[in-house]
Parts: sequence; C-alpha cells; structure tokens
Amino acid sequence: MSFLAFLLIVFSAALHASWNLIAKRSSMSVAFYTVICMTSASLWLHMQFWTPVDVWHLPRLFFFYLLCSVFCGLFYSLALVRAYRTMEMSTAYPMMRALPLLIVAAVTSLPGWGKPLTVLAHLGMGIVFVGCLVMPLADFSHFKIGNYLNANMFYILVVAGGTAGYTLFDSQAQGVLRAAYPDLAKPLVSMTFYSTRGIFMTTLMSLAVLAIPGERQNFVNFFKKREWTPFLAGLIASLTYVTILMAMNYVTNVSYVQVFRQLGLVFGLLGGIFILKERCTAPKITGVALIITGLVVTVL
Repeated sequence: MSFLAFLLIVFSAALHASWNLIAKRSSMSVAFYTVICMTSASLWLHMQFWTPVDVWHLPRLFFFYLLCSVFCGLFYSLALVRAYRTMEMSTAYPMMRALPLLIVAAVTSLPGWGKPLTVLAHLGMGIVFVGCLVMPLADFSHFKIGNYLNANMFYILVVAGGTAGYTLFDSQAQGVLRAAYPDLAKPLVSMTFYSTRGIFMTTLMSLAVLAIPGERQNFVNFFKKREWTPFLAGLIASLTYVTILMAMNYVTNVSYVQVFRQLGLVFGLLGGIFILKERCTAPKITGVALIITGLVVTVL
C-alpha cells in the first residue's frame, strides 16, 4: 500500500467517525440518511457535465457492479438506522467495522480480485478483528460468544455485509471505469464514479422514504424546520467516501483499504467518550491498542 493511500485513508477515517458521531447525536432515521445521500449527490453532480467520461455508455458490467453497490448501500443504511437507535456508538461502531474486514479479505482472495495478501497482512487483520471485538465489552469477563449473539447482532451483520458489499463492488466498478478511460487521472475516475453512484443511491433511498410509513414526514420536517445536521453529515460523508474511492486506486488489494479504515474506531472512541459522554473502559483501550498493533503488522 502506498503512502498516499495511507494518508487518504487516515483522513477519511477521521471524517467517517465525525459523520457517524453527528448521526448518533441526531434522531437517526431513513429520511436522515436520505438527506445525507441527497446532499452528497448534489455536491458532486457537476462531475457529470465537464469530465470526458460518457457514463451512460460504459460497459454493462460497470452498471452491474454499480447496482450491486447501491443495493448494498440501501441495506447498510436501513440497518445502521436501527443499530444506532438501540446501541451506544462506542459499542455498535467497532462491531460494524470488524466484520467487513474479514469478508473483504476472504472475497479478495478469489482469483482476479486483487494481489494475494501476505501472511503478515492476514495476521495483522486478525489482530485488528480481535481488537474490534474487544472494544464493545463492558469488562473482559464478558468476552463470550453468547454475549455477541443477541437481537442487535442481526443489524450489525447487515451493516457489515452492506459495507463489505459496496466496498468490493465499488472497487470493481472503478476498475471497469479505469479500463474504459486509461488516460483519465485516477482522482477524476473516483469523483466521476462517486457522482454517478450518488445519483443512483439517492434515487433508491428516496423510494425507501416513500415506502416506509412516517419517513416521508421526517424528510419534509428537515426542510420545514431548517435542520442543518443531515446536510452537514452529507458534506462530511461525501468527502469521506470520495477519499476512500481515491485510495482504492493506489492499493494492490482493496482489503488494505478496509483494514486501515479501522483507524476510524480510534476517532469514534474518542468522540463517544468526550462528546457523547460514553464510558471509557479497559476493553475499549485494549481494543484500540490491538487495532493499532494490527495495522502496523499488516504493512510490515
């Protein structure tokens, strides 16, 4: 993984924790997430008009990956809303970030999905995964499989599956776009793809708002009451993922992007403790230490 990719991912991790912190402090709803998507799409819509990419004439494979990505994003957002309504951020956030790490590493081991990971990379990712599992514990005596098997785990699993899904499909979609326009600068590839993804994602989320009772009124209220929170979250979220998409262009395996995104857990822990006034426990500190250790081992 290049140093540029590392810098991009660290910057994105801090932003990701920030918008999740904003979402957790707010009344999280499907309408809230839809406004986030709408804001992001509006900010990057201009890419459709001045770049040389003729998006609508790209190969069908591009749109297959794109549609898979946005449906993964839909399931992710619906489960994220539910998880943040019932769990502390410092508990939910580490679990959401842990499972995608293993899923992405497993899928990218398939032929053609990336350069094979080294033994140390696998070891480091394993250490990071354990750190993520330790962080939500009240104390070390609760480190039992049964404590992870509860009603909330279903939503965590959906969030994790959605995260892994859109990460993998977005990486593949960008690969198709780069192949179609090999002379286009990589940042422009990422921004153009994000702009296109934003259009599809906003459309899908808007349909979800229309279909779910009560969400239409929630959506209207954001504009009537001039609540700025989801719009700020949308700005930060867009910068978060555009940066990640750029980083995907500078790694040999997208698993490296997924593992280093766990740095967001450090920022999320600090935000949960100092802003949301959540508890600071020994498992949380130990988990952060394991995550940092695992990241170091991954790049050795």
